[in-house]
Amino acid sequence: MNNCLFLHTQKDNLDWPKKVIGTNTNICRFCKSHSVSFKNRSHSVPEMLGNKSVFTINECDFCNRKFAKYEAELAKFIPPSFITRIRGKNGFNEVHFKGGRKISGDFNFIKIQAGLETLDKGFNVVMPKFSQVKVYKALLKCLLSLLPDDELNLFDNVIEWLLSDEGFSSFKYEAKIAYGVRLPDANLPQIMSLEVSKEATNKTTRYILEGKFNNLILILPFSFNAQEHVEFETLPARSEREKFYFKAVNLKTYKDQHCYKLRFDI
Repeated sequence: MNNCLFLHTQKDNLDWPKKVIGTNTNICRFCKSHSVSFKNRSHSVPEMLGNKSVFTINECDFCNRKFAKYEAELAKFIPPSFITRIRGKNGFNEVHFKGGRKISGDFNFIKIQAGLETLDKGFNVVMPKFSQVKVYKALLKCLLSLLPDDELNLFDNVIEWLLSDEGFSSFKYEAKIAYGVRLPDANLPQIMSLEVSKEATNKTTRYILEGKFNNLILILPFSFNAQEHVEFETLPARSEREKFYFKAVNLKTYKDQHCYKLRFDI
């Protein structure tokens, strides 16, 4: 049986319609503490992914600061803005190179500051190294932030691991995700869509987070069956320009750095 637990679409980078998750009980949904503050506005999904409209009100300031460290690693994992067209908290991120060269992108253009000889040869965009476990924890936190309070009660041991400094050695579940990117196109709409679904079978219960952030899709499945192996399937695109190129990875064994090769026809 499939059940949609959360569904939301944000268009044109607007903060409306606003979606608020959780009950304002002054008890943190993660650390379960009563003696904490709730002064910060907690984004259910990181603002650096373009989220302006979905918030979790029962995430305390302590947990919010903890999760911000995970999100910093996720920012290194996702492609740069000249591919994703994502405008985050501080605008569109720039990638800098030696000699003052840089490249960035916005909703309409890819901006390159480099000599013609560089453009003629092309160049590699080497991103900073990231922590695989913190990337996974950042995505897992997104899933947990979007769940209704009554579903969250099933995740006590998972949340304990999420808040700890422990790595994958103490995490008995799979850490597989899928991500997809498509080529930049200024004619495509600016959309963030989030969906969390629950699939219940005789053997296990599976939760699936799927987030689309302009030219980036992130998919996180979670199952309480530690022996379950995840397989990803994608639907064909309606046109070539809407086609996403997907990759499924196991973050327990995945590399810790991305590199993008750029070539130009000039």
